Amino acid sequence: MKVTFSDKPIFGSEAEYAGKDTGAELIFLGRVRDIENGIPIVALEYEYYPEMAEKKLTEIAHETMEKFDIQNLECTHRIGPVATGEVSVRIVILSRNRKSALRAMQWFIDRLKSEVPVWKWGIAQDGKRFPSDTK
Repeated sequence: MKVTFSDKPIFGSEAEYAGKDTGAELIFLGRVRDIENGIPIVALEYEYYPEMAEKKLTEIAHETMEKFDIQNLECTHRIGPVATGEVSVRIVILSRNRKSALRAMQWFIDRLKSEVPVWKWGIAQDGKRFPSDTK
């Protein structure tokens, strides 16, 4: 299991392979859209409280692995400015079967969005920064 925050671009799967009994590798890439709260944007800027966010994200990852009997879970969440079209979060789940992987992914994302102290700000086309109320 690995969870991190990064100010570097995120690309596709780099997950550690679980083994020959792995039947599903589920990859979720969350990208920045060009509209936030109805306002055209050029980027989102992510801020986080490092100690609390890392602790909570790790806790949720452990809970997810136990609850859904998955083999591996890796999550990288961007911090700092992320341009539209770029990946802001990558989650990889390895499991023996797709049903466990799909259920685990939904549960993990919902918990991440509601419990991990990460805040985002929209950056409008004119450069103005505004708070985003979406998670």
